Amino acid sequence: MQHHFCPSQFPPIPKGHAADFGGSIIIVGAGVSGLFAALSLERMGVRHFTVLEASDHVGGRLRAAPDEFTSAVGGQAFDVGAEWIHSTDGARVLASMMEDLVGGDGDGDGDGTSATTELIPYQPTWHFRSRKSRLMTALYKETKFNTTTWHGWLMENVYDKVRDRVELKTPVDEIIYKEDGTMRVILSNGETREADRVICTASLAVLKESIEGKLLRFDPPLPDEKQKAIRALDMPPGFRILFHMKEKFCPDLMSLHSFCNLLSDPNDVALIYDAALGKTHVDSNVLAFVAIGNQNAGQFGELGQAELAAAVLRRIDEVFDGKGSANIIGEPIVQDWAKEPYIRGTYSFPGPAKYRVTLGKPEGGGRLIFAGEHTSKKYFSLVPGAAYEGRRAALEAVAPLEST
Repeated sequence: MQHHFCPSQFPPIPKGHAADFGGSIIIVGAGVSGLFAALSLERMGVRHFTVLEASDHVGGRLRAAPDEFTSAVGGQAFDVGAEWIHSTDGARVLASMMEDLVGGDGDGDGDGTSATTELIPYQPTWHFRSRKSRLMTALYKETKFNTTTWHGWLMENVYDKVRDRVELKTPVDEIIYKEDGTMRVILSNGETREADRVICTASLAVLKESIEGKLLRFDPPLPDEKQKAIRALDMPPGFRILFHMKEKFCPDLMSLHSFCNLLSDPNDVALIYDAALGKTHVDSNVLAFVAIGNQNAGQFGELGQAELAAAVLRRIDEVFDGKGSANIIGEPIVQDWAKEPYIRGTYSFPGPAKYRVTLGKPEGGGRLIFAGEHTSKKYFSLVPGAAYEGRRAALEAVAPLEST
């Protein structure tokens, strides 16, 4: 089954298009949308823009396992955030994401991606509990990175080109957008930054915290229509744990629930799978456990990292007759996205497209712009969707304001 969960076209970013734009732009967040917005502004010739990232790293929900784990498994990098390219033609997806942004001037290949990017087809043998599924095995086809990760690809192809614009460990407490055109960003240390435009790429979960008065404030408060849209869509918890194992004892990919469960709720999942499947430069066995959704991940919500890893290992032992504990090497890598203070969840779940349109609608007469996977009507939850929205936001930021 040939499938492409990726836009066939991305918003064009003409080189030098905004060279005459004399204003300043602040991008809040250095995840996929924020970095693609930054690279788009750079490509269009915008001189004054800054990316403010609250945490000490970039990439948002793209992240790789730490170097210690990579070394322990023979140097192979593994994702602990977004992992799959949801297409049978991953090279086309990456090239489409980067179209217009690089290439032709010595900073990349003609298709806009690094020559070091190796991709592999991914078609695991599916099991639902102990039963093999010929149907899902035949239908499910994707692409994965071979030697690098989604995070590594983003660093090399996007972040490295705008790194001098990014300020880490710079949390934003408040965004002020007044009718008179005043745009200010208040940092957690009390510092005030002024700009002509602000692109807010905060996650949907952070926006939910915002309208409850717990995180990132807006002055004036976001309109009722946008608050309604924020409440209407869900961004549930989720985590991924990587275990270094002596031997492979699990199928390529196993759902802990039945096929009927998957059909009835394809977003609330619990999977055990061989994370090294198909990778050509690894001899180690790496078992991954992923839980996403209010049921499968939410039941572990009160546990700390060590407790969560222990609970999941017990679950693996139950499924595979104690082979998890018998084979584990070293400490597992736990990435609990709900516990990330500036992310607070996995990705936005399906919901009416009208709410995503509202989420992406600019405020403050076009001066406050929103972007993220959650603002994409069709490609929400996906890395290409976040990239698309970042490009779109950059174009909106340099466009003339509508007269009132």
